[in-house]
Amino acid sequence: MKHYLFALLISLTASFFFQLDAFAQKKSNKASLSLGGGVNLSSARVGGYYNQASNATSRVAFGFFADKKIQGGLSARTGFFYNGLGREHGIGELNKQEEFSYFTIPLQAKYSFRDSPFSLYAGPQFSYLIHATWKPTSNTRSLVTDQFQRVNVSVAGGLLCAFTNRFSMGFEYQNSIGSSLDEVYKTSLPADTKYQLYAFSLRGFYKLSK
Repeated sequence: MKHYLFALLISLTASFFFQLDAFAQKKSNKASLSLGGGVNLSSARVGGYYNQASNATSRVAFGFFADKKIQGGLSARTGFFYNGLGREHGIGELNKQEEFSYFTIPLQAKYSFRDSPFSLYAGPQFSYLIHATWKPTSNTRSLVTDQFQRVNVSVAGGLLCAFTNRFSMGFEYQNSIGSSLDEVYKTSLPADTKYQLYAFSLRGFYKLSK
């Protein structure tokens, strides 16, 4: 069922962007498409069964992003990208990791300041879990995908700085809404168990169209 939900989100995103395109064409504005990628410094807020001190771990994020001007400095922002998240924690002298691989679709509002290279954006994003792995050692990896929700909803916001007409850099914060744990799996764990992913990101963007 959750697979179909994510497919529906993709369809709604395409429909949403098509409607914005039709609206923008009436005002002679075109969408700008960018390729972007960078590093997520990710961790998790945990409790109960997962109550170990969490450290940040670096994962990559990359994909494409599209901005559609609506009016003045206001634009709509969406895209489709690979989003790597996770956390590191220690048990004794061992460092263990959980790693998550998502496909993510943002649906955000963006505001560009007049005569300034800076812009702000914020809004929800919808992610589909490709797989989750647990690494008890550097040479051992186990799949734990069924312990986490396939569809994850988060909020994200960031600051963009355009250095040229085509190249920009951005700093972003994203945070899952509620627990990332699968509801059925969670019933077998202590009541105070939680697992909530978040990340700080640094990304570069190259605009394919002016």
